Amino acid sequence: MNQNRFLAPFVFLIAFALGQESLAADRSNWKTEWEKTLNAARVEAQVTVFGWSRDSHLQALTEFQKVYPEIKLIVISGSGSDLGPRLIAERRAGKYLTDLFIVGATTPVEVLLPAKALDPIRSRLILPEVTDESLWFGKKFHFADREREYVLLNDGTVETSLIAYNTKLVRPEEIQSYWDLLQPKWRGKILAYDPRKRSGASGPIRFLYFSPKLGPKFVYRLFKETDITLASDGHLMTDWLATGKFPLFVFPAAGDIDKAKKQGLPVEEMTHLSQEGASMHAGAGAVTVVNQPAHPNAAKVYLNWFLSREGQMAYQRITERNSLRTDIPKDRLPDAVNIVPKEGVSYIFSALPEYSDLQPIRKLINEALEKAGKR
Repeated sequence: MNQNRFLAPFVFLIAFALGQESLAADRSNWKTEWEKTLNAARVEAQVTVFGWSRDSHLQALTEFQKVYPEIKLIVISGSGSDLGPRLIAERRAGKYLTDLFIVGATTPVEVLLPAKALDPIRSRLILPEVTDESLWFGKKFHFADREREYVLLNDGTVETSLIAYNTKLVRPEEIQSYWDLLQPKWRGKILAYDPRKRSGASGPIRFLYFSPKLGPKFVYRLFKETDITLASDGHLMTDWLATGKFPLFVFPAAGDIDKAKKQGLPVEEMTHLSQEGASMHAGAGAVTVVNQPAHPNAAKVYLNWFLSREGQMAYQRITERNSLRTDIPKDRLPDAVNIVPKEGVSYIFSALPEYSDLQPIRKLINEALEKAGKR
């Protein structure tokens, strides 16, 4: 017994030393792996990214070129609904030209994953500041796929409004709840993106459907009782709102409304609606690695840069959307107090897999429109 007591401190010291040695080896290993990957990426000399076509998003993606000018960046831009089928068509033709797909979450989950076109992400992460999940909101990575391996979300922005209005025709106090849209005076006066066709409208419709205070009953009545007009051209719809053809616009793209406001048009978003809960949206912040990438090492370098503190600071600053990294300042974000999620608050994060099944929502909308004679 006494001998064991005598040996215990030495055993502890040996274990501690071995632990420190292992930690040092791990640190050395990532550095070695990063240098090896970076050197191989410089030999490949190119990385190809499919990205969303909005100007701010493209600018954020291309910041990579300033940091790694020796790796030529090619960005193929478009909407997820266009880029997804294009990628699949290329692969069916035996062309493997792409490395990463950074658009919204819907296309990767509904199109790319079923086609087995994606690889798991974690094995591509090298930098300690990227692999450390404690630096992200909720101290974990958030994924849009059920396996939580393929579609990593870097963007989580609280949606302050799902409704835009013509300031000459509507007073915001007239609508204090989403249920107020069902009032007879708004019948025939509501314009909406068609959530059955436009993936970008899937976040807002998921919030309405899954909100405990709204739910399927509200969604059904919205599409059945209001004589709602559905369309898919955001610029045209914003013009209709600004000219007063429709006083209310449901599911607007925030960028379209912001641009119209800067042009002096009489449009605004209703930011005061909160009694039915809050929604978080990933926007175009869904990161995926295409399998059999054309430039595997350059793809790793780009992925690690984009998810790093530097990459996410650039993303947040340029897009003016909230990065889920919590080790970067948020106070410079416009309306930061409203769009940055708060720890401990319950949100419906529409990109998460528990909200991913759009089929029952689409079916419900079709049934409501059929009943209304508008399908």
